[in-house]
Amino acid sequence: MKNKILSIAFITGTLFLAGCKTVDKLPGPPSLPARVIPPTTNTTIPTSVQVVGSVLTESEAKQIAESECIKGGETLESGFYNENSKTWWFDANLNTVKEGCNPACVVSEDGSTEINWRCTGLRLDE
Repeated sequence: MKNKILSIAFITGTLFLAGCKTVDKLPGPPSLPARVIPPTTNTTIPTSVQVVGSVLTESEAKQIAESECIKGGETLESGFYNENSKTWWFDANLNTVKEGCNPACVVSEDGSTEINWRCTGLRLDE
């Protein structure tokens, strides 16, 4: 009887170990070969956005303003470029005056112009 129990234990153990070995041989996910990524020539990483300036230079915008906004005897001061609206602003000394206003000739990037009166809104009623 002892021999029978030992034989069954031996066969069971052998089958168990054989099963463990076959588990090790089960196919798994394929391994990927190592890949070398060559370094790039541009090693700087941009950290901010570069703002591109005006398409029109101040002198070009001033020439447009002088031909479109002013008449004889009127003058323009130096310009200011507004990044938000993409417009050039020139303080204008015009013959026509609106009380409480400070006129400017505004030149857009497309070359269009307008007089912006920049009025305070304060009215003095007498």
